[in-house]
Amino acid sequence: MTTPTRTLYVFLDESGDMVFGPKASGHFILSAVYTDDPCVSAARLQDLKYDLMSSGSGDLEFHATENSKGTRARVADRIRELENIRVHTLWIDKRYTHPSKQDPVELFSIFGTAMGKWLGTVVAKEHDQVIMIFDSVLTKKQQSAFKAAVKPKLKSLHVPFRLLFHPVKSDMNGQIADYFSWAWYRLVESHDEQPRTSLKGIYWTEFNLFRYGHTEYWKR
Repeated sequence: MTTPTRTLYVFLDESGDMVFGPKASGHFILSAVYTDDPCVSAARLQDLKYDLMSSGSGDLEFHATENSKGTRARVADRIRELENIRVHTLWIDKRYTHPSKQDPVELFSIFGTAMGKWLGTVVAKEHDQVIMIFDSVLTKKQQSAFKAAVKPKLKSLHVPFRLLFHPVKSDMNGQIADYFSWAWYRLVESHDEQPRTSLKGIYWTEFNLFRYGHTEYWKR
């Protein structure tokens, strides 16, 4: 009898941007919602979508920056009920980004590698594979370069990885990741604690990749 494959599904979404100019964001964030059973959380958010649809709401995609305040509150309430997900957020203050890394592929590769290594060593010890599903933030050419940079660095881990790109708006779990990423962005970019507070109750860890940065290479 074949033993079922135990898969860790990781849905990732970013906040902030990967450009360096006068109108750029001051921070960049990548949040991962990880779970063994993505159907549970997807169903709960899908149920909310139908509730909103029946009430005449136009907020039928859960994208925190675009949703109304009322919809954001309802989404946060539904997320706090979930018991099948955990979250890990990586973030940086972009001032400490070395010029050689001020490029979308270079910067995103830092995040992808760090997140993969963390998942492989901390979370996925009893899994047979890890599937990381990123939003379609990079062009097709950039996606290929990203995979070429990150995959070799994850091969030393005990569990195999698959790296996929899939639009956040096409998956409810990706939209949950959007809410966590946006909440952390609001905290570090605007010192707005409310979005993070609204998601309390979910196991959520975070890490500043440039925590030891002391040289400012860029200013808006």
